[in-house]
Amino acid sequence: MSILMFLFIYVFTTARDTKDTLIVSSAGAEAIPFLKLYGVMPCATLFIVGYSKLSDAVGKHTLFCTTVLSFFAFYVLFAFVLFPLRDTLHFLPAPGVTSSPAQLLLRYWSYSLYFIVSELYASAGVPLLFWQCANDVTSLSKAKRFYPLFAVTGNLAPIVSGKIMGWVVSRQKSQDDVGFGQTLRTLALIKVGICVGILGIYRLVYRTGGNTDDESADNQTVAFKKPKKKKVPLSQSIAELSKSKELRSMAIMVLCYNVCIELTEVLWKGLLRKTYTSKSSYMGFMAGFSQTVGVIAFVMQLGVTQIIEKLGWKRTALIPPIAMGLLALPFFGAVMLLPKDGSSTTGRWGMTIATALTIGTAQNVISKVSKYSLFDPCKEMAYIPLGPEAKVKGKAAVDVLGARLGRSLGSASQQAMVLVAGGTILRCAPALGVLYLASIVFWIDSVGVLGKLFTAEDKKREVCDWVQDKSETVCVTESK
Repeated sequence: MSILMFLFIYVFTTARDTKDTLIVSSAGAEAIPFLKLYGVMPCATLFIVGYSKLSDAVGKHTLFCTTVLSFFAFYVLFAFVLFPLRDTLHFLPAPGVTSSPAQLLLRYWSYSLYFIVSELYASAGVPLLFWQCANDVTSLSKAKRFYPLFAVTGNLAPIVSGKIMGWVVSRQKSQDDVGFGQTLRTLALIKVGICVGILGIYRLVYRTGGNTDDESADNQTVAFKKPKKKKVPLSQSIAELSKSKELRSMAIMVLCYNVCIELTEVLWKGLLRKTYTSKSSYMGFMAGFSQTVGVIAFVMQLGVTQIIEKLGWKRTALIPPIAMGLLALPFFGAVMLLPKDGSSTTGRWGMTIATALTIGTAQNVISKVSKYSLFDPCKEMAYIPLGPEAKVKGKAAVDVLGARLGRSLGSASQQAMVLVAGGTILRCAPALGVLYLASIVFWIDSVGVLGKLFTAEDKKREVCDWVQDKSETVCVTESK
């Protein structure tokens, strides 16, 4: 499972760095909110509908393989067909004609498509496909020990990805789009090998690990034959699942995290574009950024098991929003001090773009490290006691649609502010800071609600263990 997580995160890291390079260098950071709201969100909704219908029609193994192969097929198609034919496929403007961010997204439509697919993979890869598999073969009592260990190996992926991407970029024969195309093809071939590895390990995991939904290793769940249930529409399933306090709380956590990430990332990428103007230099920076995230996440992950055992679920889950909120304040403050008209690189109190970029980079590193090391394991542990439908459709709705909705809310806010501020995201820092802090407050509140439910589940399990010890009988805990 650790290797499987490593492979998923490796692809996610390379796809993330590539999609940002393509869009920011061609359309600007201001175009990202438009693309996420009008491109990613509708496609995420269609993905959920298609994924749900496919889950009703085929088995979980076929569902997994079909979803994985679809993503990797696109990455190969883009590297070997779409990007080489970019000048023919794109609607290039006449010399001297200026375009709005939305118009640039349409002109460079293949870059926009790559961004959309990569955003869907970010929500469907590790959050949905990997953790669905992990939750299926891991019992709740083992999750506290093994889930942080999965992430230890998984968090090596950004380090390896950054090293490989930096090496591939350095081997480019030129720093123009021709050299960048060579990098894309090399990365695509690596992805093909990783796809084979993911499918092979997935089959091996189920062959050796089995399914804990039917037979738990610690006898906390009694095996039983499930009757075949009538298929229900996705809308009805989500309506029923929305009655669950656990799923509602997890949905708020996911939504608020993604709103926060969206509000800081676009500002940060706006500073990056001013500093790294070519695709190759931008991707080179992102490769180093990924390595930094991987190293810090790996070191932190070594102690996550002890953190969860000592602090408990609730206190551990509170660390990401508190840490992100404290680090976001100086970043928004630094951007507010920069000159608004862009006529100078030095603003009030001697604040420079380089300093603001350094603060923003540190904030983004901590945000991603806290997500990979603490947020994800805590969230996934909360899925385990839930019923089978909640683990499939509920998880898909929360992790894919909830994540996309959070990004879209952040994007819509930025889009409105960019229009009011005159086309530059850097002028929106004060208002974005207020929205960021409001999201942190809602996030902390949802952790408190879910923490009470999780504590009650632990107490039930302790009672069951005591009954088993005294009566030597099997104690049954029902899935919610």
